[in-house]
Amino acid sequence: MTEIKDQKYVIRIENLTKNFQMGDTTVQALKGITFSLERGDYMSIMGTSGSGKSTLLNILGCLDVPSGGKYFLDGVNVAHMNDGQLSAVRRKKFGFIFQSFNLISQLTVLENIEVPLFYQGWTEKKSRERSLFLANQVGLGHRLHHRPTELSGGQRQRVAIARALANEPALIFADEPTGNLDSRTGLEIMQILDDLAAHGRSIILVTHERSIAEHAKRIVHLSDGLIASDERI
Repeated sequence: MTEIKDQKYVIRIENLTKNFQMGDTTVQALKGITFSLERGDYMSIMGTSGSGKSTLLNILGCLDVPSGGKYFLDGVNVAHMNDGQLSAVRRKKFGFIFQSFNLISQLTVLENIEVPLFYQGWTEKKSRERSLFLANQVGLGHRLHHRPTELSGGQRQRVAIARALANEPALIFADEPTGNLDSRTGLEIMQILDDLAAHGRSIILVTHERSIAEHAKRIVHLSDGLIASDERI
């Protein structure tokens, strides 16, 4: 693993490419992406279907590896780590918020928040204290022992946000976090993300909605595997 001295950036990618083989045809999903994300920055990634948005998110989230280029995360080049190393990075460095919530139906609110801490070996007492704090932080202190099927969509997404924060991640990925919510509830969820960003959290938000993207400080627009625009707002 390659160390770099500059710790200004939580992410720095250089000429990132990703190819997929479809029979005899090579499809270039990413054609040389370069950008940096400063610590505490709040960035949205936009793009239509086929733009490379999902491919880029999978690589940034260490769910996939690039075909070429460099990906520095907290100063370490993770571009060509093996599956075990990538899994460790995901557990320690990231918090994920998904459109479909991805909660475990058999577990309560409190238990769902605790899941990442279980995999990191936290003690039961410390894990319970942390999860209780986060449940209250997202406004679910009164629903601790309810299961996902007993919650509204907005409440489920609040659980997902609390779970994403459990391990004090270096970076939060929010993938279409309002996609399954009505507009009012979606704005409530965005307010939570905005507040986290205001308190210094590093966030990458993926969305196809301009109004949602504009909550971020910066919008990167992908088109045909390339950065079409990168604007501060």
